[in-house]
Amino acid sequence: MNCVQRNCVYALTGLLACFYCYPTMGKENTTNETSPKNAPDHFQWHEHGKLSWDDFKGAVNAARDESAAATCCSIGFKTNTSGPGSKPEIIVYNTFYTNKSWVRPDAKLESILEHEQGHFDLCEVYTRKLKKCMNGIDPDAPGMKEELMRIYSELSNEYEMRQQAYEQETMHGTNIAEQKKWQTMIASDLI
Repeated sequence: MNCVQRNCVYALTGLLACFYCYPTMGKENTTNETSPKNAPDHFQWHEHGKLSWDDFKGAVNAARDESAAATCCSIGFKTNTSGPGSKPEIIVYNTFYTNKSWVRPDAKLESILEHEQGHFDLCEVYTRKLKKCMNGIDPDAPGMKEELMRIYSELSNEYEMRQQAYEQETMHGTNIAEQKKWQTMIASDLI
């Protein structure tokens, strides 16, 4: 199966932000992503499923002393065939990584968790956009691998810019009015 993922870590801080993104490409592992063996390390976004501080199990890896928490999530896609002679399908997913997401023990505030939820929800918004763009594409058609990567790259760039805007406009969750505005916008995008 082919897979591409973009892993993103967004650190929420009291005053300053850290933003890291690094693309990874390669073969999808052959284990089922929702198997019990893998469940503690990561999970998929689910409607009505909210993050809790128990989901942030990674070691604190703050780039600055002001960093309070980091969310690590990714948008990825893979191709899958259900059987011989069947047409391959494209599966797009949004994953939260518990062992890469972290929070300082003294920063477990509801307002910070809501801001981190916003990052994960934005990831889901763009996961849905990617699904829509890739809907109906035959990954085995000539030139489609390049086309899929082009679509993914364009949406990834848009996604990263929106995540940066979220950080800047909410001042990393410290501007309450802007945070509420973004929460409303993101919620409407998820309808």
